[in-house]
Amino acid sequence: MYAIFKAQGKQFRAVEDAVLRIPSLEAEPGDTVKFDDVLLAEQDGDVHVGAPCVAGASVAAEVVSHGRGDKIIVYKMKRRKGYRRKQGHRQGYTEIRIVGIDLPDEPREAAAKPAAAAPKAEAAPKAGAAPAPEAAPEAEAAPAAESSPVDITPMARELAEEHGLDLGAIEGTGKDGRILKGDVDRAIAAKEGD
Repeated sequence: MYAIFKAQGKQFRAVEDAVLRIPSLEAEPGDTVKFDDVLLAEQDGDVHVGAPCVAGASVAAEVVSHGRGDKIIVYKMKRRKGYRRKQGHRQGYTEIRIVGIDLPDEPREAAAKPAAAAPKAEAAPKAGAAPAPEAAPEAEAAPAAESSPVDITPMARELAEEHGLDLGAIEGTGKDGRILKGDVDRAIAAKEGD
């Protein structure tokens, strides 16, 4: 069993008796803290994903100690200006031990029932009206093919429409196959020559 919870704007993976370092909390060592922002939980192979949090779930932890992390060096300089600044920083943390992960039983069962009912609801319309959904995509596909975007200059488009040319049959010589006015002129000349 584990849970992913949010504390102080960061996410952590909680497992029973695990010791974690989280950003500093205002709590004394020995105090018990509770985190209600559980984003995901797993129990006995069942994974519960929150939207954004799992309702009713929480993680309980005991504060072990407070401390400060390793020093990092913050160094700034501007070349040729004589500007140099060196500063150290140690980030504070609180060490906690996970005492328990609490997941509600009822919401899990309620969430499982709608999930089981959803496929039945979807299966009934498919079996009863199979031709209608298949016909709709074909009807949508035909206009999409006709109105497929052709990369063409505005002047060339006007000229092609005046002469009733099929834009799909014209080969573009512009950048990335764009149809130019010269391409339309050649297509008109070829049409008149036939």
